[in-house]
Amino acid sequence: MNLVNFRDLGGISAIDGKKLKPNRLLRSGELVHLDEASFATLAKHNLKTLVDFRSAYEVEKTPVNIGELADVNYVNYDIMADAKENMASQETWLKHLDPNHADAMMKGLYREFAVSSAARDGYAHFIRTCVSNSDGAVLFHCAAAKDRTGVGAAIILKILGATDEDILHDYMKTNDERKEANERVFEEYSKKGLTESQLAAFAILYSVKREYLESAFEAIEAEYGSFEKYIENGLGITADEIECLKDLYLD
Repeated sequence: MNLVNFRDLGGISAIDGKKLKPNRLLRSGELVHLDEASFATLAKHNLKTLVDFRSAYEVEKTPVNIGELADVNYVNYDIMADAKENMASQETWLKHLDPNHADAMMKGLYREFAVSSAARDGYAHFIRTCVSNSDGAVLFHCAAAKDRTGVGAAIILKILGATDEDILHDYMKTNDERKEANERVFEEYSKKGLTESQLAAFAILYSVKREYLESAFEAIEAEYGSFEKYIENGLGITADEIECLKDLYLD
């Protein structure tokens, strides 16, 4: 199977002793060049809705391919539409190949995921898409399923009452789940003549750190005062929508 960084959030503990239902919320890297085993996995999870957090540039460059899966609703919400640079492009990342610069860039990027207009609009649409998905699985993804997808997962898990520890645990799984894919990328760029320092920067850009996700939540706290106010005022999600989300995704 060549689905990268794919997992079902089912089973994660939530509020009042409940847990997330299986086959309802899935996260993954981009769905391109998938093999038959990947299609079979998506079918097994009863995929109904596909939420793509990538930019128009990424979607055009590598269109989603879900094979012959029928009746899948596809939506695209560009989380980084406000970015001054095309941060999804490896060409842009090549400009930031200093380990210290790369680390600071990632923290800044996560702050943008929390408070930029495009990110808030995208995550609000994502939550409402989940509210409208009464049965089957919602799969949300970006390119690597680590940053835009990681923050999206953290937001919806926190709404559903998951603990910060469990949210972080799911987020950090990315480093294991992307290990083989990252090694292929590093090998490719090593052959292109990148130095050890540049490859170390690439390792930062292709991994996740606790501090990155903390940067997003610190920005939320600074801008809105609390996560609850961020959901209410930043995303415009109502109490009724939150209750509907809990009814649909918790058991």
